[in-house]
Amino acid sequence: MSRPLNRPGARTSNMRWLMSLAHMEPSPVSRWVALRAALAIGLPSAVGLALDQSAAAALVALGALPAITGDNGGPYRNRALSIGSTVFGGALGYLLGNLVAGHGLLTSAAMTVLVLIASLIGTFNNIAAVATLQFAVYVIVGASLTSSLPPWMPSVLVGAGGLFGLALTLSGWVVNPIAPERAAVALAYRKLAAMFAAIGTSRTMIARRDMEAAMTTAYDTVLAARARAAGPSPRLARLAAQLQACTPLTNAALSLARAGRVLPPACARVLNRLADRVESDTAPDPGDDIAALRLADMPQLADALAQALPLLDGAKPPDTDPLAALAPVRPRTPWRVLVRTYRPGPTTVRYLIRLGLCLIAAEAVALAASLPRSYWVPLIVVVIFKPNFGSVFARALQSCGGSVVGVAISATVLAVDRSGIASLLTVAALAALLPWSIRRNYGLFSAILVPILMLLIGALQPGTWTIALARLVDVGVAAGIVLLVGYLPWIRIERHNLDHAVSAAMDTLAAYLNTVFQAEPASRHSLRASAYARLSDLRIALQRGLSEPRLVSRRALAWWPVEVALERVANAISDTAWSVPAGQPAPSAAQVAVLAEALHAMSLAVEHGTAVPAASVAAPSPALADVAAEIEALRATLTGPDFAAAPGAGARHPRP
Repeated sequence: MSRPLNRPGARTSNMRWLMSLAHMEPSPVSRWVALRAALAIGLPSAVGLALDQSAAAALVALGALPAITGDNGGPYRNRALSIGSTVFGGALGYLLGNLVAGHGLLTSAAMTVLVLIASLIGTFNNIAAVATLQFAVYVIVGASLTSSLPPWMPSVLVGAGGLFGLALTLSGWVVNPIAPERAAVALAYRKLAAMFAAIGTSRTMIARRDMEAAMTTAYDTVLAARARAAGPSPRLARLAAQLQACTPLTNAALSLARAGRVLPPACARVLNRLADRVESDTAPDPGDDIAALRLADMPQLADALAQALPLLDGAKPPDTDPLAALAPVRPRTPWRVLVRTYRPGPTTVRYLIRLGLCLIAAEAVALAASLPRSYWVPLIVVVIFKPNFGSVFARALQSCGGSVVGVAISATVLAVDRSGIASLLTVAALAALLPWSIRRNYGLFSAILVPILMLLIGALQPGTWTIALARLVDVGVAAGIVLLVGYLPWIRIERHNLDHAVSAAMDTLAAYLNTVFQAEPASRHSLRASAYARLSDLRIALQRGLSEPRLVSRRALAWWPVEVALERVANAISDTAWSVPAGQPAPSAAQVAVLAEALHAMSLAVEHGTAVPAASVAAPSPALADVAAEIEALRATLTGPDFAAAPGAGARHPRP
């Protein structure tokens, strides 16, 4: 193992850690999304208040809540599947929770078993993760809340609320069915414009990363829409042509990025104007833009835009399919196949064990301490401990901080509200902020979600502001259980997971390098997307690691230079594969395999803690000179002066 020689001071490290917990992710605000969320929660509550049926209305509003938190955007069909699964999970969970309620310890045992089964299913894919989280939450709520309604009625009301929220979300599908696809293509143009603005500056790599991600998302979105289309769609074909028009512009941008020349602002303005026209579905008129680029002394971009002109203005022959050269979108694996073939790995088994121990501890503490409305403790444990949604450690602390604000809001409302109008207005206003907060910061999300849940559940189990203050104890107990039972005893596994993520990224790049030069044009897009997706997974893992305790965060910080080097390797592979230098033959499979083997050897060294090969990486052919240079830079990063061997170990890994 190895450690960076230049250690930051403890104060600097602590400040970086605190800043990572308070970091707000950029999230655009959509007025329609906010209005839709306010209507989904506020309208049932208003009807219930007017008809003096607040308890039933609260169940409907609780059912609509997953339609808000489960909406991740994207094409309407995907959103329908994701939100529909989430709504079904919530309604089914409430029904099963009601059925097992009222049997003391047997209820706790049944609730724990149901949550663990749901958590296992949640490891199948992202849709299952969101749906089973709602299932687990509503199992706990349904098993704990008493109601005078028939046992089947609460789950029906929850399901009706979910369908109402789903209908609001999908209402735009009727008006403009390909609006999400058009937005994805426009975003690709905007990210390309941002890259033009960043070329020649220190922001170039970040801008390219965002551009690659936006291009991949746009291609996947349009390809999926084309696969689902029942027949020829002129609007979709036009959108596909506009997306393909990005190719010559992207190639020109990458060429200029390698030259390192700072571009005039006119370049980014031209691309942003094209993005506006794509998003508004107006006919582009790039003639003036081409003249502006030539006036700005940018003939390469002007020529690239002229080359893309037939695709932009629709002059391309109508019998030409702009995406015919790309592989069709990979179909989603059917559920029955997933269930039959899925085998949980060690990571999944460890997660279920840790979650089970946390739930047992939560029930034991709530019973021993006689906490009022103690179902909040296991409920918060389940939400915090879901690994699909970020660092468990960070979420535990953010949940505590956010809940303080949320409890203060709900306690204030309960103290002053006499007619229910203040609660209604508060719930509707906070619901409008939910879609925005969930992407910004988990602490902010908790500060908004907690009062919504408390005020809605308060309609089912009326209480005073003192009951609201008791929720602070519940949140503190749940966070403590997660940290002391489910996290700190397993912290060394978290460190190893970072090593594995780095090793997996190296292996993915080795496979990408080994196949992309010989691959058919139709499969190159998917190979490139897989490589950059793995790098994105690595960055997410390292970013989460920075918010962990120092034992993990210092390891994540030590791996950052390696991640940067890996990204440079991926860019060099892509640039070389898509544009072999003129006058040079394409590299052979044997020549490419030499460099791929070097990457694989580094991956094995990282995974098993052995020494990274000391031999320098040389280019087996002139066409691979840039790729070999970046792989050698990666090897030098792993063995260079910033890493020193730990006493008594032969490995070369970053270590605190």
